[in-house]
Amino acid sequence: MKPRAVVLAFSLAGSAWTVAAWSAEPAAKAPGKKAAAAAKAPKVSTAAVVEVPITFAPVSTAALTTQAVLARFEEFDRRLDTLRAHFVQSLNVEQTGMSSAVEGDVSYRKPEQLRIEHLRPERQTVAVDGKDIWIFRHATHQAIQSSLEDWKKADPTLNNLMQFGSYAKMLRSYEVSVDTGGARPELVLVPKEKGAAPLELRLGLDPETLFPDETRLQVGGLRVKTVLSGIVFNPRLEAATFRFTPPEGSDVFRNFKPPQIQP
Repeated sequence: MKPRAVVLAFSLAGSAWTVAAWSAEPAAKAPGKKAAAAAKAPKVSTAAVVEVPITFAPVSTAALTTQAVLARFEEFDRRLDTLRAHFVQSLNVEQTGMSSAVEGDVSYRKPEQLRIEHLRPERQTVAVDGKDIWIFRHATHQAIQSSLEDWKKADPTLNNLMQFGSYAKMLRSYEVSVDTGGARPELVLVPKEKGAAPLELRLGLDPETLFPDETRLQVGGLRVKTVLSGIVFNPRLEAATFRFTPPEGSDVFRNFKPPQIQP
């Protein structure tokens, strides 16, 4: 079998996942007699989702300060255990002229469990169970498995992807200021430790709750904008949501070592 090339360009909530391309021989095909079975979507728990609503005190009408935002983020950290939302995202790379737009759904559970379903332009599933990461391309029936730690080492911004319920902790690594000059307030984050490429992360804040439902990330020539909608705080998410089993007949690439991402 000839080497296959798999392309992934994903970013969400301030973290950029950008892999130009890779090629490898699949470790093995998933068990199955018919290749058509590979078209099946990964199984997800069908257990009922029970929402556990949480509410937040109204935002003060006084001038918004960094301290007020940090206090609200600490409240998010204490009370937010799971999250589900729809996202729309655009990505541009100045140096190469590369651009992409994706849309899908994301589910998250503390501390490091994540499932992302890309709906457009191509169906793709990303599942993280806290230990491993799986990426499945529905169109090509290819499944890639790697350790989460390897991905974190390869992508310096990946840790932010796991910060839905740890916002105050994340902010300790940044110089933080509030920009109220636009239509909506924004939190502006610049790393305290400067890297090779300049990085700025802007969190657009919901005026009523101050939850960061829009992010704009710039790392060197990489620009990523993500907008969350239909946000549900603390839905019941079963453990099976974050596990992944390759569909029958898939080409499976195990223990993949992702290349170092250079913004």
